[in-house]
Amino acid sequence: MKEVFLRYYANILLRNSLYPMLATAIASLFGFLFWIFTARLYAVESVGIAATLISTVGMLGVFSLIGYDSSTVRFLSHEKNKNAAISTGFGIIALFSVVLSGTFVLSVKYISPSLAFIQENTLIAFLFIFFTTMTALNVYTEAVFLAYRHTVYTFIVTIVFSMVKVLLPFAFVEFGAIGIFSAASLSQVVGLVLSVMLLMQHFFYRPSFVFDTSVIKRFWKYSAGNYVADIFNFLPLALLPILVTNILGAEQAAYYYVVVMIAGFLYVIPASTMRSLFAEGSHDEKSIPKNIQQSLTTTTLLLTPLVLLLLLINKYILALFGSSYTLSGTTFLNIAVLNSILVTISVLYGSLFRLSNAIRALIIRSVTYAGSTLLLAYFLLPRGLEGAGLALIGGNVFAIIVSHVAYIGLAPHDNRNTFFTFKNLPSRIRARLNDYFIWPFKAFLAGKKAYYRARRRPGHEPKTILFYPEAPKTFHTLYKICHYLGWKIITNPKKQSDICIFFEDATYRKEYPVLLERSKTQRVINLHCTDISKKHVDEVFEEVFGHKMSLDPRTHTGVCVRKSNVNAVHDGVVLPCPREPEEGYVYQKLIDTVNKNNRATDLRIHIFNDTIPVVLERYKEIDDIFNFTVGATFLETDEALTKDEQEKVVLFCKKMGLEYGELDALRSKDDGLLYIVDVNNTPSGPIGPLYANNLGIKRWFLELAEATKREFLLSPR
Repeated sequence: MKEVFLRYYANILLRNSLYPMLATAIASLFGFLFWIFTARLYAVESVGIAATLISTVGMLGVFSLIGYDSSTVRFLSHEKNKNAAISTGFGIIALFSVVLSGTFVLSVKYISPSLAFIQENTLIAFLFIFFTTMTALNVYTEAVFLAYRHTVYTFIVTIVFSMVKVLLPFAFVEFGAIGIFSAASLSQVVGLVLSVMLLMQHFFYRPSFVFDTSVIKRFWKYSAGNYVADIFNFLPLALLPILVTNILGAEQAAYYYVVVMIAGFLYVIPASTMRSLFAEGSHDEKSIPKNIQQSLTTTTLLLTPLVLLLLLINKYILALFGSSYTLSGTTFLNIAVLNSILVTISVLYGSLFRLSNAIRALIIRSVTYAGSTLLLAYFLLPRGLEGAGLALIGGNVFAIIVSHVAYIGLAPHDNRNTFFTFKNLPSRIRARLNDYFIWPFKAFLAGKKAYYRARRRPGHEPKTILFYPEAPKTFHTLYKICHYLGWKIITNPKKQSDICIFFEDATYRKEYPVLLERSKTQRVINLHCTDISKKHVDEVFEEVFGHKMSLDPRTHTGVCVRKSNVNAVHDGVVLPCPREPEEGYVYQKLIDTVNKNNRATDLRIHIFNDTIPVVLERYKEIDDIFNFTVGATFLETDEALTKDEQEKVVLFCKKMGLEYGELDALRSKDDGLLYIVDVNNTPSGPIGPLYANNLGIKRWFLELAEATKREFLLSPR
């Protein structure tokens, strides 16, 4: 259990998603206690006025960010002078907060007459402006911690200022509503001070009064666009309660508030994971495809059980607020809970737009969401609270559709043949769901069943396999093989093992001292396989085979294939030449591999030491040759490769440092030559139901299992 925890804790994206969720839960819990204490200590009228003040300060604080928080997350990791960028953010947000809150104070008699006393008392007016500014700056520090990818400090700050918030009401009882307001706001000041101290201690931040104009020039367009988008995203949250009150009455508005509060806990999950995706993608843009998968997987794993649980116990939760809440709010709560699925997709598009700097698309998405939600609510609310739920559903559906169109037309990206395209969308979405959600879960259950069955097998010899620094996931071939053989997987290098494998899903691997030390007493498989970039693969391939895949796009005439130099991105695209090369990509020949069934083929060659136990011939649709495999056939090694090719493949792997892994190769129809295009030292497969009933694939898997025992255990080298 400890190893599982450490494995998931090591995932930065998951970790930076969970801490904001926990912070929200802590803030909500202590906020609940805060209002219980104030309700018992203060008069009802004072509580009502204070609640309005606190809500107003919170809203003005968020509006004071002017989108600079998003710019900080997006660009801070690339700034040479991070101190100047952060200090400029503090300065701009503070200035705008003073202007915004000052304007509110001057016009409060017209905006909210019940709060006119703010304008009549200079001290209260000053406190209102001061606390609004402190709140805005405290919220901004959350963006800074996220940009640094250390949201644990947001969690720590939230715990501290939430505890302070609960205690302070006891000290200000004699001040009435202003006492409650001051107690809540002073906790924000404590949070800000602690945040700055943490930034100084852990990130070497040095506060300064500086407005770096170069930072402002780089950030302002992005900030302004995000600010506009955030305002429109906020409109349904702000205006729907007013519509509900005006159309259905105050009683229904109470039911609406409780349901939205409950569903809001679910919405925090996709909001946190996608914001973490935003931060990770901003830090390393090449990791975006992998992080999208991790974000969706994390959201699904966390959201699914909670959605099912709420659908089962919704009546009991609402009953805590009163029987009338159960009668009037159950259907609306069910709709709001299911809406969390659409929220996930919608905020994913928002993160993608922010990462690709597609600000127009981001604004269009937000305007569509706000406009369609409010318009639908206006026409559907006469039917009851269910109309509000349907409006939320409809708003997100329209936002997703428009986002998709905007993604294709406005977002700058190269690979249009992804699961975001309309072409064959249903089948590809099903394929993604199978690949990333349904099949991994089934594989996990099947793996555990196979593991315990193998352990009970007569004559079974338990073995322990150390994978470092990462453990194989359910989609990795070795995960399935180890469970089938009844072998235990560990990731702690301090423990003894029968086999040790350098296992890291990365194109470029760094040296790990712990593995180098272990290699002195035990063989470490793939220890020297540290570079599987396409450029390096082609260099070694040409050295061994005498021909190559790469070409010069500036001099080549015709078409070429452009791919990312890093592994597993699947962003190949066919382009005309001549053309200027782009950094980070390789340019290769377009190899004709179309078979008689009008499908493109490739060979997946498995390597175990100096042997090639099995080969798969895989098939893909000719309009999607860089992504989905639609079928596969088991081939004998001698059937797939000549003896000369087998010898060269083994030599190629030795030069790559690959002792275990797989190669992706193409057989050209034009000249019959073999071309190795990819090397994978953390192989996957078989993935999905695609191969479930294929006897050839089952035979392939058994051959791999036997090869694993034979090559790595029975005769270790």
